[in-house]
Amino acid sequence: MSIGSIIKTKRKQKDLTQEQFAEYFNISVSAVSQWESEKTIPDFSLLVPLANFFDITLDELLGRTPGEKEMAIDEYNKTDMSLANEGKCETRIEMWREALKRFPGDYHCMTMLANSLFLSLVANTKDREDKAKECVLLCDRILRDCTETSERENAVQTLVYIYSMPDISFADEEKAVEYASKAGSMLISSPFLLETAYFTKESRAKRMEIKHENRIFFLSHLTSSLVYDKDVSPEDHLSALECALKLWKTVFYDENYLFYHCRLADIYFYIAKIQAGRKNKKETFDAIEKMLFHARSYDLLPPGEKHYTSKFINATTSNIANTSKNYSGSYICLVLNLMNQKEFDFIRNDSDYLALIKEYQCNG
Repeated sequence: MSIGSIIKTKRKQKDLTQEQFAEYFNISVSAVSQWESEKTIPDFSLLVPLANFFDITLDELLGRTPGEKEMAIDEYNKTDMSLANEGKCETRIEMWREALKRFPGDYHCMTMLANSLFLSLVANTKDREDKAKECVLLCDRILRDCTETSERENAVQTLVYIYSMPDISFADEEKAVEYASKAGSMLISSPFLLETAYFTKESRAKRMEIKHENRIFFLSHLTSSLVYDKDVSPEDHLSALECALKLWKTVFYDENYLFYHCRLADIYFYIAKIQAGRKNKKETFDAIEKMLFHARSYDLLPPGEKHYTSKFINATTSNIANTSKNYSGSYICLVLNLMNQKEFDFIRNDSDYLALIKEYQCNG
């Protein structure tokens, strides 16, 4: 409720007319009428006397309830998870801008807006330069004023990534290195240290969960380094891709990849692209088919928490509802769009290729 509505409600509860109420504060009836119709608000000097008159707190007079901010931000977070899961970057940005206007000093809102802006840069959405500048401004403000470790770490990470983007006009290697140097060592990160911190028999389950989560994290990081390395020849890249596949298949020996089907799809795409560049039809088709299989497997993941079943990582789980993406629609649509690249022109009208694409057709 607005302050005007609260004054009107409380006045009526005291069974006072506007004229009678105005006498208590030596103000005009017109002033009371304008407050209650929300055309104006009381002068700051009258807020405490008004609260005392109605025997309520200032928070109540101003329409604030205990825990209102926490509840509101919790709702923003829930909505954000849904939007992130659907790949709605622009909607996320507008929502967190609104949240930050409502709670201008909240560092969580700043961090979430910065994250949303950065994700839109990765997705190559419009107004990239303006969004990059807005993101940098937010992150610099967090580093200047915020003392919360997690928010500061997030800001450092985002700044390193933005200043390392060659297509952003203010990309700056020196600044990227400067911010990267402010980050802590991997060995003193929370996930790594928690493996040691939980040491009792009672905490064994938690300790195992953290160990297995760390194994997946390091596996994902190592294989990503192999898959997305742009500084190698096509021959070395193909070797790196095959190595990455072996690593995934070793840890996930039962092929229950759950979320990480998308990682396998990416690997097979790059293999297909290299083989297509060499006009190797059989190898190209084989990689495309496996890419599409993993992409569809990712799209068909059931909602809810599911356990990985490999003995190396079975203490941890995957929940597709808690993932975020920078694209809308299905993963199968995303990888099929990647097939529009020129390397695949030599099979574009091939009947076997068309049949394969039809089998895995995109349904939005």
